[in-house]
Amino acid sequence: MKIADIRVREVSVPRLYDTYSADVQKLQSADERGRSRYQIIELFTEDGIVGLGEVSDIYDRMQPLSAADLRNLLQRELAGGGVAQWALLYQRVAAALPDTYHPELRGLTLFGVEIALLDLVGKRFDAPLYELLGGRCRDGVEVCWVGFLRGEIPMAEELAAFEAEIAAKVAQGMRAFKLKVGEDHPRDLARIELFRQIAGPDLYLRVDASGSWQELEAIDKIGQMARAGINACETPVVAISRQVANDNPEQINARADEAALSLARVRAAVPIDIIEHVADLGDAFSAALVRHRAVDVVNVIPSQGGGLMRGLRLIHTAQTAGMAALLGSTVEMGPGTAAFVHLGVAAQNVTVSSDLVAPGLLVDDVCAHPFAYQDGTLRPFAGPGLGVALDEDKMAKWALSNG
Repeated sequence: MKIADIRVREVSVPRLYDTYSADVQKLQSADERGRSRYQIIELFTEDGIVGLGEVSDIYDRMQPLSAADLRNLLQRELAGGGVAQWALLYQRVAAALPDTYHPELRGLTLFGVEIALLDLVGKRFDAPLYELLGGRCRDGVEVCWVGFLRGEIPMAEELAAFEAEIAAKVAQGMRAFKLKVGEDHPRDLARIELFRQIAGPDLYLRVDASGSWQELEAIDKIGQMARAGINACETPVVAISRQVANDNPEQINARADEAALSLARVRAAVPIDIIEHVADLGDAFSAALVRHRAVDVVNVIPSQGGGLMRGLRLIHTAQTAGMAALLGSTVEMGPGTAAFVHLGVAAQNVTVSSDLVAPGLLVDDVCAHPFAYQDGTLRPFAGPGLGVALDEDKMAKWALSNG
């Protein structure tokens, strides 16, 4: 089975409300807080089988290739290649991406290519993707609903919207939640306290500061939040700022031990679990987290790290060190979410609720059968490969004119 043709199309889908994380550098535009932009990759074989991929949640500052230019690059590297040599084809694309490519966009693009290739492999051998990842070890992936920041609106208005959001998700069966924090500490505490009033004492709650705090500040604020009722904190210290990790990861990679030691000191000083992202940083960063016992849980976003195979390796690294793992998200659509769910049901160490929020955060999907939560869980669809197919009416509805 050989790849005969490639198609790349762009779509943009609105979110239910404008969402963002703590953003000191103000990198997200107002439009990017309200919509998500994607490139959908299709690999066509000679006998008409289609492999689907997705380049997830692209920002303008990444300066992505146009859909036409990305298609031309993939056509040069993949056309005529045999599906059985998918790993070599992946490496060809990785080598062909320009050195100037935005670092996060490189990972997102390679993820899209990899899952399209793996979708073909699964269809070639009539096997769901989780079988290619080691076999299914659980029925579904428990989801942690993410409550984002809502922008510069009055606190009373934000708390009212937040209360309605959390109450609805609890009623739908969500048992785990994450709140974005880090810009306004009194408001953060008010949201945590309101969450506990709505959800009670037993549901899981973590916060994500996106690297907003200096070390001593983090210890103080996490302590206050722990007393208010959180179970864990993600990315607390500025040494591992999410904005730097996304745009200039080498700044963190170059001082991996220093960053890990900062996390380790925070971990030692607070009474709750500490979580950190690893996929968009180098392997040496993960090694430093292990070496210094810096975290309790690693957050793995396979789309940022270049694909499922590297994501699985990072999960296994954490498992060897006795650290749990969860799957983060860049707000993937149907193809990307499907890939994450397959990984989540195959990786034994994904034991902490994962941030797969797109099925509930986007107003629509481009797949014929969108994912839906079942008691706070996502399950893979039956069928070979990813198990999803595009809905052409929806592709046309959300198409970008420059796609």
